[in-house]
Amino acid sequence: MSFFVDPYALEAIADGQFSFANSPHPLVTAILILLVPAIVWLLYRRTTRPVSPRWKALLITLRSAVLLLLLLMLLRPVITTWEVNPQETYLAVLIDDSQSMQINDVGNGQSRAEAVQRALFADNGILPPLAERYQLRTFAFNNALNRLDTAEELQASGNLSDPGQALQQLRNQLGGLPLSGVVLISDGADNSGADVLAQAREFAARQVPIFTVGVGQPEIQQDVAITDVAAASTILDNSIFDVQVTLQQQGYEGRQVQLRVLDGETEVLTRNVTLGANGGSSRYELELEPERREPILYELEVETLDGELIAQNNRYQFLVDNSERPPLNILYVEGHPRNEFKFIRRAAEGDESLRLASYLQTGPGRFYRQGINTPLELNDGFPATAEDLYQYQAVVIGDIDPDFLSAEQLTLLQDFVAERGGGLLVSGMLDDAFVDTALADILPVTPVRLSALPGYLQGGVRRGSHATGEMFTPRLTTPGEFSPLLRLGADDSENRNAWSALPQLQGIYVTGRAKPGATVLMEHPSVQFQDQALPVMATQRYGSGRSMAITTASTWRWQMLMPAEDESHERVWRQILRWLAQGAMERVTVNFDKPFYNVGDEVTVSVEVRDERFEPDNNASLWLQRTDPQGEVSDIAMEWDIDEDGVYRSRFLVEDEGVYNTLVDVSSTAAARIDDEKPAAFVVTPSLREYNNAARDDGLLGRIAESSGGRYYDLGEINQLVGDIERSPGAYSQQVEEDLWDRPGFLLLLIALMCADWMARRYRGLS
Repeated sequence: MSFFVDPYALEAIADGQFSFANSPHPLVTAILILLVPAIVWLLYRRTTRPVSPRWKALLITLRSAVLLLLLLMLLRPVITTWEVNPQETYLAVLIDDSQSMQINDVGNGQSRAEAVQRALFADNGILPPLAERYQLRTFAFNNALNRLDTAEELQASGNLSDPGQALQQLRNQLGGLPLSGVVLISDGADNSGADVLAQAREFAARQVPIFTVGVGQPEIQQDVAITDVAAASTILDNSIFDVQVTLQQQGYEGRQVQLRVLDGETEVLTRNVTLGANGGSSRYELELEPERREPILYELEVETLDGELIAQNNRYQFLVDNSERPPLNILYVEGHPRNEFKFIRRAAEGDESLRLASYLQTGPGRFYRQGINTPLELNDGFPATAEDLYQYQAVVIGDIDPDFLSAEQLTLLQDFVAERGGGLLVSGMLDDAFVDTALADILPVTPVRLSALPGYLQGGVRRGSHATGEMFTPRLTTPGEFSPLLRLGADDSENRNAWSALPQLQGIYVTGRAKPGATVLMEHPSVQFQDQALPVMATQRYGSGRSMAITTASTWRWQMLMPAEDESHERVWRQILRWLAQGAMERVTVNFDKPFYNVGDEVTVSVEVRDERFEPDNNASLWLQRTDPQGEVSDIAMEWDIDEDGVYRSRFLVEDEGVYNTLVDVSSTAAARIDDEKPAAFVVTPSLREYNNAARDDGLLGRIAESSGGRYYDLGEINQLVGDIERSPGAYSQQVEEDLWDRPGFLLLLIALMCADWMARRYRGLS
């Protein structure tokens, strides 16, 4: 039948667009069709010569076919189609020009972009015949829409696919022209987060169908992809820091791959990992130690396996800021000279990122200050005002008597942690007198009065030989094993070996249970209270700050009883002090809205400014100095966000990959406010979003076409577009009837049937 009627006619018949122009009532037509073979059968009941039943059936069939074909031609069969006036309407062709079009997953190892160029621009491509029928407008799109004149302008370099934005910009550009339709050619990736179907419905409302063409494989069979990397954005004093890497793979379940971390051309870490289940994600932890004091751009690389289709998602860049910073200010108050005080001070003095200002009571009414910046610092003892106390980021309290701090100072200390966001550590014994005070409220453990303890726990180290005064090896809890506060080795086994080599501690001060929101990092291996091991080290969040309790005063043994070159004690205490102080709020805080950016992204810089009492400051003047990777410097004024007290913002686009350094200059009219500068850095990296989950999305492309009244095609079916667009209903098309009865095929069929009928009759000797 396709020889006599073109494929579109067959499709039109299937869609119900077929009819008879000269047809009487449908019932009469049906009767005529049935009547023809009936009359022929009656005429062949008697023949001039005897004919076998088989020959009689053949003759009836041939004569009926001739008569039915003549009847069909008399009824005048037609198909109803749509057409536009040539060269009077416009057609827009949108071609995906994003990086995912570089993937070589089309036949014969072609990239998606190469296959599209061949299907459109080659001598037998579809653009020349479309240009004969329409005013053609060709565009390339990624995160924006750009006019396209030649195939060479397609670069497949955009780091974002945004078909919704492309359709919206197309409406803005061609909205006043008679647009017959849109051809959208893409792999279907939409990583913009916008609602592209809403744009498709806008075109449907204007009676402009969108014909979508899918490129690429519907499933990536073999690929290993880095989907996420999480690392601390800033670190102190070359500290070891953790990097969490998430890999997704397909086709390599159980395979081992090599992870490498590079600092420029220098390899700083190599590790072999085993891939998880197909289609799933696996997370791996790495530990790095920076080697220089500046923002460092690391590159993570996962080994490319045989047969892997996409290599671009095997590399990932991340920035860690190891720049020089002012030391963290920590106040340490101690009630009497003891070994713990001496060794804690010694640990802090070896760390340039820490300044430990100590206030030690050496006797009745006698105090000794160390590490002070000015002769007046701590001259009157523990600070009595917020301005004096809030200059510190953390406070460490040793073994102090109840009269060491007044009720007002305890309340101030509570505000220091809860509102200023400072850290508090109580190291050693907490006197009974503090049990019902604000100090006990801040701690992660519940202090218990001596008289409320069971007999076997009363007295403790004060009585000498006692269960709580014996030697013990603290037991790391599961959170403690993985806590950066207690890390002594680069990997788990090294860390466990380092802890097992440390000398035993002696003596623990009994407290109650850890509070519900606390995290116990170390506990006593044998002594319990209320069926729980006594906590040796515990932490918790408190308001905006954090607190810690260490219930022994013998960590000095980790230094005194170890070789002089062993720095385990120093390392633990430096990590503890940094953790306490590092989370404290600063007077000027710079934040970026993303951990990293890609070329073309908009960067939003937010700066929070506070005065000496750490109240939001709305009266500041801020300028942002930005230095791009090429060394070009620009200044940008920052504006106060009227909806957020103390917050100032600035926005700009980034156009180059690499590290951007910023310097925020702050001045304020607030009383006693000093000018301040705050450096920060961010990175613009190569984008991975075009290469992860990069399979052809037939579902999205099909929904775009369906929502607009168009149709979806695979790239191999693209030649059907020329005829389908012309015959599709639209705002600038009209219905026409196309006759089928006068097609040459019908005449040839009629002649063939009549000849067959004549030859059959002659062969049997019939008149």
